[in-house]
Parts: sequence; C-alpha cells; structure tokens
Amino acid sequence: MGNLVSICAPKALPIETTFNLPSPLPSWPQTDNGGFASGSINLGGLEVYQVSTFTKVWAILEGGPENLGATFFEPSFTPDGYFMLGCYSQPNNQPLYGWVLVGKDDGSHTEPTWDGALTMPTDYTLVWSSENSKLKQDGNGYIWLPVPPPGYRAVGHNVTNSPEKPPLEKIQCVRSDVTQSCQRATIIWEKGYVYMLLWGLHEVDLMA
Repeated sequence: MGNLVSICAPKALPIETTFNLPSPLPSWPQTDNGGFASGSINLGGLEVYQVSTFTKVWAILEGGPENLGATFFEPSFTPDGYFMLGCYSQPNNQPLYGWVLVGKDDGSHTEPTWDGALTMPTDYTLVWSSENSKLKQDGNGYIWLPVPPPGYRAVGHNVTNSPEKPPLEKIQCVRSDVTQSCQRATIIWEKGYVYMLLWGLHEVDLMA
C-alpha cells in the first residue's frame, strides 16, 4: 500500500519493512533481523505472537498527516489458539509498516480458582461512528470498545464497517495483572470539525 488508499475489496497486505515500537520493550527473544526468535513470547501466563499481515477494514480519505487520512486493519492470520486483542491503524501518508500482537492463555495454571489470561468481553460500547460525518471515506466506520468482565481490561478496539455489534468471540480482554498503563504517543488521525482524535500509544515509564 502506498500513499493512496485503495477502495477495492479488502485484501491481506504483507509487511515488508521493520516496525519498531516507540518505547523500550522487555528483553524479548529476537533473531538477527529483529523479529521474534520463536514467533511468540510468554508474558507470565499470556503468550503473544507478532502478526504483520492484515486485512483492510475501513479507510478515511482525508484528515491526519498531509490530509491523506488513515486506514484501519485487523489481523488476517492468527496461529491456532491465539485471539485478536485489537485492530491496527496508521496514517495514509506512508506505506503499511506495522504489526500487532495476538494472544492466548499459555495453560500453565490449571487450578479451578485461577482466572485465565484472556476472556471474551461481555458486550461492546460504540465509541464513535463516521455516519453523518461528511468525511471522505471508504464506506462508514464504527469503533467499538470491548466491555471487559471484572478483573480484566480491554487493550484494544474493534473496528468494523457495519453498524452491527461484532461477535463477542472476535476479540479477547486481558487479565488486569498482565496489563500495564499506556500514554498517548504520536497522533494518527484528526480532522478539525470531527469530534474524534486517534492516537498511538506507548507504555508509561514507571521508573521515570
């Protein structure tokens, strides 16, 4: 994908360049080219896998950097047993370059009283819709926040091109003790007359 957003049917877009997160990360096993050495890592009961192939869900064709809009994607491939934790978005003024993590419970805790690392949300809250926004866009987009059960957190949003709520099993919430607070990083998209800002995130440096 170049600077222009295609409005054809969604298709998987492989990543060909390395994407570095904007803040230091834990010491994860890596190969010489910077990828995951074994494809996945364990974060204390939560096993995560780096996914860099996406399917386009929806695109805004104006606003954001250079007024070129932004595109929203979901992982097009997840290994067996892994689940989507959130969608991915980036500005349209640069080629597709990112990756996201999908996760699964590693099954290391078998006690009946032990809550798993992941669980389905109980519902979704529609936090924003592009309907009636008068934006140049590829159809309408809907941004949903998963409603987590007690003891869990939503770590991403589900983006759809339909006003219908996505299936609960489409995304997973993460047990609270496995998560960490984040703060806003660079802005991905904004448009002056639209009451919605889209930001990238990075982890809070608790030692600062």
